[in-house]
Amino acid sequence: MPPTGQDLAETTWDVVIVGAGPAGAATAITLAKFGQRVLLLEERTSPSFKLGESLPPTSIGLVKHFLGELDGPEQNLPGLFRTAGNVSLWASEQADIADFFFTLTGFGLCVERLAFDEALRSKAASAGAALLKGVRFESCMRLTDPLFNWQLTLRSEKQSERHRARYLVDCSGRRAVVARALGIPLVPNDDRLFAYAQWFSCAGEDDDRYTRVEAAPQGWWYSNRLPGAENKETRRLVVLHSDKDLPAAKMAARRQGFDQLLDDSMHIAPLLKARGYQASGEIRGAPANSQRLRDFVGDAWMAVGDAAQAYDPLSSQGMDKALRTGSHAGHMIHYALTDLAQGAAALDGGNTYIQQYDEQQRQLWHAYLKQRDFYYQAQPRWSDQPFWQRRRHADTPRAADPRKISQFH
Repeated sequence: MPPTGQDLAETTWDVVIVGAGPAGAATAITLAKFGQRVLLLEERTSPSFKLGESLPPTSIGLVKHFLGELDGPEQNLPGLFRTAGNVSLWASEQADIADFFFTLTGFGLCVERLAFDEALRSKAASAGAALLKGVRFESCMRLTDPLFNWQLTLRSEKQSERHRARYLVDCSGRRAVVARALGIPLVPNDDRLFAYAQWFSCAGEDDDRYTRVEAAPQGWWYSNRLPGAENKETRRLVVLHSDKDLPAAKMAARRQGFDQLLDDSMHIAPLLKARGYQASGEIRGAPANSQRLRDFVGDAWMAVGDAAQAYDPLSSQGMDKALRTGSHAGHMIHYALTDLAQGAAALDGGNTYIQQYDEQQRQLWHAYLKQRDFYYQAQPRWSDQPFWQRRRHADTPRAADPRKISQFH
């Protein structure tokens, strides 16, 4: 059993994971199942808002791997909602439908992130990882100790703690707090994509189970019905993605401007009106740009999930990437630590297993950029608008299949 309470401050660890989102939890679950002593850190003590996300049918097996059968009698996963497919207005004004009925699973998933993340953290704790909430990473220092490479300083509201670890994993999301503390920069790029989210609610039923994506002059819209209900109300998320420096982004940050832009949408606004949706709560914003670290690994440390590389939500790959790379990272770290105990190479980028992870990350990044650019270039309308001009290149595809857009997302 992992130590608890005051024992934590006196404990040494095989691996300390900073950040307990999907990537951190997946890494912790994998390592703990191998018997590694894992400390998983979650800075927040209470829920914060997170945008809902969509998972395609190809990701269902991955979710089952970490959370078990979705329909099992022991499961209580309010953070999941089955989706029937994708509806997109992208290359033209005609809606295109990708129906998940014809896939192996027959459905996709809409994920309510707060409940989903908590379910993954619970699985990590059940697997044997020590979960510490309300504690933030403050600094790390290299040690000359032959057994432990790091001394970490962690801070909570009540006290400062020091822990030692053999290996350090940055799963802190786009902030990449560990990499930043180590002086690892982001690769410069000019992507300024930002997401402006508004929640809507209605008293009646909404049987729409499609993820909806719609291109617009200023960017693109996303909408999905959300899992669960409060006070018997149905909830729906609507998000505008635009570049933060554009006038439309400044409009979207305020209710009046958001509503004005939404009224011009061809199928999301009519859907909301037909079902009697009303705006609920304030508009929230979050970065949605592509970004990556210059280095994914180093001497006894590794970045995983969005800390390593973060994707444009159009790809609908963020959650899948977090879980998949978390599993891969956990395996590679375990193998590297096991070999080290048997006198093998150090834990830096020259280690065979760490090198495999690094190479996978680089391949994923290049594949992602190619796919992202293809789909943005496949949208031929509004070529005079700044948002689309920034995403258009000389090698724009001549005849992209619009159906692939809905399948991509």
